[in-house]
Amino acid sequence: LILNPMLSPEDLYRAFADELGISLRVDMHVHEILKGINCRLIHTASRGKRVVLIIDEAQAMPRETLEALRLLTNLETESRKLLQVVLFGQPELDRLMDLESLRQLKQRITVQECLRPFDSNGVASYIRHRVEVAGYDGPGLFYPAAIRLIHRRSGGVPRLINVLSHKAMLAAFGKGDPMVGKSHVMQAVIDTESCMKKFRLWKKR
Repeated sequence: LILNPMLSPEDLYRAFADELGISLRVDMHVHEILKGINCRLIHTASRGKRVVLIIDEAQAMPRETLEALRLLTNLETESRKLLQVVLFGQPELDRLMDLESLRQLKQRITVQECLRPFDSNGVASYIRHRVEVAGYDGPGLFYPAAIRLIHRRSGGVPRLINVLSHKAMLAAFGKGDPMVGKSHVMQAVIDTESCMKKFRLWKKR
């Protein structure tokens, strides 16, 4: 799992090798690092296991690092691929992959899925899931009207839902209210610049 995609090609190889538990010397050449990775992948495959490299925020990867990633996908035996790569990214990743210089990497993509924004019911389920994961198992924390407002102001985008919900819960807590209402969400919206921009645009229409 690579959480920081802002890596040079060599740093990507080193980070991947580290995830695989490969000991590296500071002065190791890239060729040696790739050889070590290939040996480890072959060993893992011989034990019937699959290696999956997951890169988050992939849209932030430099182009040359994405090209280096393509070279990793070339690692294979006569009968099977040794590595599966999963990229998570914002819509900017699509535009990046459309560049002619990354054509060969894009051709290797076998499955692509675009996650759409949540609808109002999806927002309610998402918020409920997040608070349950956080350890809460009581009755609902958000009034339906508050959830509808979060949906409108966030556009159904998970990151904005997180921000607004967190701030709204803090507002409710500060006032001693047991549940989050519309007024708490509006406080969160006012305190969130990206949501306020949307709000100003909608008010102008």
